This record gives sequence, structure tokens and C-alpha cells, in this order.
Amino acid sequence: MKAVIMAGGEGSRLRPLTCTSPKPMARILGRPIIEYILNLLAEHKTDEAAITLGYLPHMIENAYEDGFGRMKLKFCREDEPLGTAGSVRNAAEYDEPFVVISGDAMCDFNLSKIMDFHVAQRATITVVAVSQADPREYGLLKVDEENRVVGFIEKPSWSQSVTDLANTGVYIINPECLKLIPKGEKFDFASDLFPLMLEKGMPIFCYHTDDYWCDVGSIEAYMKCQQDIFDGRMKIYGADSRKIINSEEFSGNDFKIIPPVYIGENADISRDAVIGPYAVIDDGASVGANAKIRFSTILENSWIGENASITGALVCSGAAIKRGAAMFENSVAGAGSVIGENATISPNISVWPGKTVGRGTNLNFNVKYGNMRREILSENGIVSGETVRLSPEICARIGSAIGSTYQGSKTGIAYDSSARGKALSYAIVSGLLGSGAAVWNFGECFESELEFLVNFCGLGAGIFVCGDEKNEIRICGEGGLTITRSFERSIESAIGKCEFKEVHESEMKENSDMSGMQMLYRQELMKQAPYGLKGIGAYVECSDEKIKNLMELSLKKSGATLASGITLEIDSDGLGLSAVADGIRYPHEKLLAICCLDEMKNGRDISVPYDAPQFLDNLAAENGRRVFRYLSSPADSSDSAARRLASRQVFVRDALFLAFRLLSIIKERECFIDELAAEVPDKTVFRKKVAIGFSPVDLARAVGSEEKINGNCFEGVRVSRDGGKLFVVPERSGEFVNIFAEADTMEAARELCVDMEEILARAQENNGE
Repeated sequence: MKAVIMAGGEGSRLRPLTCTSPKPMARILGRPIIEYILNLLAEHKTDEAAITLGYLPHMIENAYEDGFGRMKLKFCREDEPLGTAGSVRNAAEYDEPFVVISGDAMCDFNLSKIMDFHVAQRATITVVAVSQADPREYGLLKVDEENRVVGFIEKPSWSQSVTDLANTGVYIINPECLKLIPKGEKFDFASDLFPLMLEKGMPIFCYHTDDYWCDVGSIEAYMKCQQDIFDGRMKIYGADSRKIINSEEFSGNDFKIIPPVYIGENADISRDAVIGPYAVIDDGASVGANAKIRFSTILENSWIGENASITGALVCSGAAIKRGAAMFENSVAGAGSVIGENATISPNISVWPGKTVGRGTNLNFNVKYGNMRREILSENGIVSGETVRLSPEICARIGSAIGSTYQGSKTGIAYDSSARGKALSYAIVSGLLGSGAAVWNFGECFESELEFLVNFCGLGAGIFVCGDEKNEIRICGEGGLTITRSFERSIESAIGKCEFKEVHESEMKENSDMSGMQMLYRQELMKQAPYGLKGIGAYVECSDEKIKNLMELSLKKSGATLASGITLEIDSDGLGLSAVADGIRYPHEKLLAICCLDEMKNGRDISVPYDAPQFLDNLAAENGRRVFRYLSSPADSSDSAARRLASRQVFVRDALFLAFRLLSIIKERECFIDELAAEVPDKTVFRKKVAIGFSPVDLARAVGSEEKINGNCFEGVRVSRDGGKLFVVPERSGEFVNIFAEADTMEAARELCVDMEEILARAQENNGE
């Protein structure tokens, strides 16, 4: 007997199992699917087979490059998809009837008997069919009383399901049929060849069988097929030293088996583990103490931690399920993925290969891009690709999480000029409304403008959606300031556990159009120059056209001239500012110091972020004032005084307000910017982000900080050196620190930063030892 094995499919419905291997190589009870087919063919004296290849062909070629027993194998790659019939035409070189069989479906058909039927009926093609209770997902055959095929219908609705005979994709084909298939073109059996043969009156017969057949077209079917083999519903051919265990007497000294189970070679099962029923532990897999594996498949070289519970789930090759984690029915951990400690994967949820689910996460949606962990907020908010991919589905969950908190009960939202930012904001709004939050929709804005509006309107939270190349969501809290640690944890907990507040329709609030409030921003901006700016020349540079246009309009209305003088360079988010005058660049820290000194001279304290330059403290002391610092993520209310003051000093964190305040000082004092710059310390700040390989808890000891900490209003560590000062603060993830080096020159600041990097590197080495 000769055969063509069709093994070119991607198996997209079996992803993520088939993300890293073709569907025919998916393992069932320790063997690839295609090996069951090869054994079946060998049982029926097949001596030669051609295998059609498409997706990841090398994996099949490498596995069977020496043939299969006495069976000669020929591999036929397709440069472009040729369809089912086209691929057979490309592979078959036989002058006698031959078998066509799928390499990614399981069956135990009596191929010899089917061949005898084919010859006896003098058929040109015989189609093997099985009865299906729900035939809608299959190609169906209509036959007459002699089992001659009279028609085909592909995956019909119930209204067209007039037969239950499903085409299994197993055929006996006479070589003359190949002449009807155009060479090198896409051509399918069901949609092209069979209708053509019926039109020509060529005899196609149906062989109806009750033998076992499973398409293995989904994760559910894949899992069920293994249970069917356990229950003896499918005949298994081919010698295999590994056995299905059907008796508890095979339990190890330290673990328990509830049959039936399959345990592969070199599998390691620890004490008090419970395996079964219907469990597969593949070659080299490891199961930790007290773990429970039921109705599940653990593929080769994967690792199950102690106290983990796997029920009806699939753990792919090399995946790690950490201590206390749980997976439920039809959930999948892709190859090389990591499910963190005490994480829960809900039914029908898939984690793609190489992805990580953080500890304690309650996962209720697929993780295909990025990783999913409880700590999804970074210094830049929620950034697509860092912890999670910002899809509309995820954005709706983010909105639900924020709306479920006390702070989020009144939330402002805005988006940048991108179409994606606007679309994602709609998804967030739906989540906010569904959780009962009142939404103040400010429309298209820039980030510092939203923060102002959140502060001005007295809202508890603000969300800014960047849909451009940044692709991130920024979240601010009361006063338009950074969010508190408790707010941050509430958001991350709700997303991680997928536990959101849901309200009745009668309790839903409005999505209020507040775009008109943007006029207030311009009004307050111009108030930063109460005596106008007549006689001042300024030029604005900004990549964000909205910011540039707003600044130019406001400058004009204030009497300034858009001409040479001072060039104001504003960041696209409206948060950073630098100025250029007479060829000299003045960085943001210098401009901030100028405006803060003006506040001090007017008898007012100032409030700045905790990472603002340290020389501001000396400046304040010289002027009899005080610098308050608010934290990036306060654990309590220790910085509440700083936050109250910061909400009134918008120029400290808004580049446009800072620019207007600067020009106003120049106007009122009738001086030049270089004269103002001479009044503040001539310091330079250099920043760098550095990875650390130790716990941030040990940071102060590692860098040798001697700073005395009073109360809880502190962040990071501060270190004094002969050449300047350093501020080192961990990021939210704990994996990186940001170094702020402050010195008289940029070169000196860089040297301080390099020295600190060396100290951190030594600390990491000592930690490893």
C-alpha cells in the first residue's frame, strides 16, 4: 500500500500548543499525532509514504529523516499553499490506488478493508465518513442507497444539515484523478475536485465506518482524544515500552496514582503528589510535592511546583507552573511560559509561549502579547508590551478597575491626537461606566492639560491615553498628581483578579462631554503673566501641534511677539521645558529653579516632586523658605501637605505654565534670562536607568547612604560625594533604579553616575556570592 500523509497545516485552532510546533507533532500520550498515523499505515503494510509539509517543516523532517521502520518516507515542501488536492498532486507519484490520510487527526480505520471496498466498487475515489451528532463543523456527504456520493456541503448551518456523514479527510484515490488537478495551483478536494468529478460523472463512493476518528481541531478535542485512548476507544498500534497505568499499585512510595494515568520516561514526581485520573505526565516532566494533576496533560520537560493544582488543563513543553498556582478546564500554558506563585488561570484561558503571569494574578483573559503580572503599572503608567498589550479588551478592564475604586468614582479622561488613542479611550470609558463611575471626557488633550483639568475640577483620578508610538496609559490622582500606593494596588489587584464592581443600569453615570473645559486651561495659563507680556519676544518649538498652537495663541493674546528672543522648547506631553537664548541652552532644572526662587522671594514655600534637584533646598534655606516634596507613590498621607501645596503651584509640573511664569518674571523685572540664571546655583543634573540584581530593600546599605530618615515622607536614598550629590530611587518593578547625579558640570555629574553604577554592580556580585 502507498500513502500520502497531509501534514502541512498550522493547527491555528490548537494554539498556543501549535505555536512552536506543527499540529502533526503535537504529543498525545508521549507520541506525536503523526506517529500514530505512521503506525496505522505500517499495520496495513504500507511500504512507502509521501508527507506534505508546510508549517515548520523541518521539525517533521528531522524527526523522521531516516524513515519509519521499513516504511520509506518522502518529504514534499510547498513554497506556497496548494490546497488539499494540490498538495496531494504535488506529492503523489503512484500508478496504483493509494491512501490519502491526515497527519494531524487520530483514527484507527481498517485501511485494508477500505481499500478492498474501493476496488470492489470500482470507485475513482472513496471517501471515509463517520457519523457526527453535531455535523456543522464538518464537510458533509450526501449519498444514495448504494453509498455513491451525490453531493457535498461544507460546514453547513442546522437548516442545511440534511446528513450526519462527516468527511474525515481519509481517501482512497486512483491515480487518474490526479490529472484533473492543475499543477502548481491551489486546488481543494471538497470545493474543487469533488464537484468537478461529479460533473464528469466519475464514481465517488462513501465508506461509512464506526471506527474511531478525532479531528483534534481544538484544545477540548485534544484533551478528549487522550481520555478516549485511556478508555480504550481507539486501537493503538506500534510497540511502546511506556504504558498506561490502570492500577493504583503502581503508585510510588511517596505519591498517589488514581488510574488511568500515563507517565513518560524520566518523569519526576515528588512526595504526596496526586496524579490522576486521566493525567498525562510526559517525558522529563517534574511534579512538585503535594501537587494535584487531574484530567490534565503535562508535556515534556515542564515543571509543576509544590501545592500546584492542575485540573483539565494543558501545560506545554518547558512551561513552569510555580508553587500554589492553579489551572482549570481547557486552560493552556504555552511552551516556556511561566505561571507565577499562587496565580490562577481560569477555564478556557491561554497563555502564549514564553509569556509570564505574575504571582497572585487571577487571569481571566488570554495573554498573547507582553506579560501579565499584578504589578502592571510602571513609571510611565501602563505601557503596551511591558506588562500587557493595550488592546480594547484590556483597556475596558483597566477602566473597570479604576472605576471600581473610591478614587475613580469621578474620573477624567483624555487622549492624544492619534486615532488609536481615541479608540482605546472609548474602551476605557465603557469600563468606567460599567463600574458606576462618572466620566468627565475632556476629549483630545495633552497630558499636562489633563492633569490641570483633573486638579481644577476636583476629580479623584485622570486617565490619559497615548495611542501614538508611546502606546501607553498614564494615570494621575487627586490634584493631577501621581497616584498613591493604595490606589495603585487597588487598580492592579482588580485587574489581576478580574474582580470589578458592576452596577445596575439605574446606577450608571454619564459620559459627560467636558471638552469645553479646555478653555479654562488657556485662561489659567495666561494668568501666569498677570501684567501681560508686551515687549517680550518668544518662539515656540514643540512636536505636538496642539501645544504649539495653544502657546502661540496665548502668547499673542498676552501681548508677546512671536519672534526671535527666547526659544521655548516644550516636550510633546507638556511636562518638560528648556529654553535657548543667545546661543545658550537652559535646561528644565534651571528654569524651574528660577521660578521657584521667585516664589520664595514673594514669601511662599514651594512643593516639588521628590526627585526634583536637591539644590532647591539650599536655595530655599537662603531665602528663609521651605521645600516640600511629594512622593511618586506614597504609602500613607505623610506627604499630604506637599500635595496640597503642589495642587496650587501648577508651574512646577506643567511646562506651559512654567514658560509663562518665566516670561512674566523677565517682563516684571525687566531683565534677561541669563541674569535670572545667575541668581540660582549653577548645577547640572544627569539621569540614568540601571538594572539591579538584588532587592531594593538592600539599596541603602549597598550605596552607603548615611541619610537620616524621619517619618515616612521619603523615597529612595540620597548620597553626598565630594563632587556633588546623588539620588537613587527604585522603579515600581524593583528591577531597575534611576540615578540622579547632581554636580557643577555635566562631566562631573556623569562621573558620579558611573561611580554609582560600579557600586551597584559590586553589590550585585556580593549578593550573588
